[in-house]
Amino acid sequence: MDMLFELLIANGCVISTKEYKLIKRLLEKSLDDIIVDIEKTVYKYLDIDDFGVNNLSIGIKIEDFEFIFEKPSNCKNRLYDIASITKLITLKYCYDLQEKGLIDFNRLASDYVDFPNLKKCKIIDILKMKNKIETCGKLSSAKNESDFLKILYTVNYTITNKKVYTDVGFVLLGKILENIYNQEHNVYKKYSFIINEYLNKQLKLKNTMYNPGNEYKLVGNGNNKMLPHDPKTKINGGFTGAAGLFSNSADFIIISEKLFEYKFFSKKFFDKILNYNFLDENNRRRSYAGLYLKTLNNKSSYVPDLFSKYSIAHQGYTGSIVVFDLFTKIHFSILVDAIDKKTNVKSENFFKYMHELKNKIALFCMVIYLSKQKEKM
Repeated sequence: MDMLFELLIANGCVISTKEYKLIKRLLEKSLDDIIVDIEKTVYKYLDIDDFGVNNLSIGIKIEDFEFIFEKPSNCKNRLYDIASITKLITLKYCYDLQEKGLIDFNRLASDYVDFPNLKKCKIIDILKMKNKIETCGKLSSAKNESDFLKILYTVNYTITNKKVYTDVGFVLLGKILENIYNQEHNVYKKYSFIINEYLNKQLKLKNTMYNPGNEYKLVGNGNNKMLPHDPKTKINGGFTGAAGLFSNSADFIIISEKLFEYKFFSKKFFDKILNYNFLDENNRRRSYAGLYLKTLNNKSSYVPDLFSKYSIAHQGYTGSIVVFDLFTKIHFSILVDAIDKKTNVKSENFFKYMHELKNKIALFCMVIYLSKQKEKM
């Protein structure tokens, strides 16, 4: 067993003495007892008023082990507003178009969309969030979809040699991808239709979509009823390349299976994601589409210290997070309704408790992973 710990550490997992002792102790328990411990831990956090969460879903996938915890447990067809985690799907769709030869990451954005101020902006610059991409006026100030497009048309690209996490680039990317689809098929379909069809038919994700129907119970979107929380996305009819998707834990388990088999991104492209990074305003390492990478000694990072250097994560403004470790093939998601329906904002102490819960779930995942390895010995 100690050799397994050494292998984990050699691949970037940071395991403190306290965690090592706790993991060893938990490894003496049965898998059923560990599941009970996970549920007790989650209920403990749900009882904290300052956490500000009523609906919560946790999904875990480790080899043949799958676990989904839902609270409340009796709610069917519940989907969570995943906010900026939408960018992971936008990146995937863009990657697939590149594999089909329909888009070239090294070509200019102006080759695909007739916007006047993008003469030096390449697709790869948008994906890597390089330089400055902004509009004249806020997209969230638009009165309707038509006005939204007029403001987006003013988008400007300025070379600053800086990398900044921003939504505007991926809103623009969504429009570019929409144009490519419509030109290829000689039709006019909105981006929401294109991605919903792609998610359903190509990725076989039956519970991830823009603008879900009335048969679904939507949570995490505050007081916005059937629309996402993100203000600019809401104005644009509920969809952009930056936000707007709703999903559940079951679909992220399916995504994890594809990721771990390099059927979501190729190993070559995944290596590019891992080898490119920039620091955000909280000194967290980010990559393509704003994906989080392993950042040591940063309590606000969404990749747990326990996980390997081959991990990625994403998080949305609505509070939900998804994590994937390509070395251990551990995945977990924590989907929440952190946006208060009255105030339309998160609790002041939400992030404190969310990071605590994230680290506890990561520890339980590591215990399950090690128990699986122990069975093989």
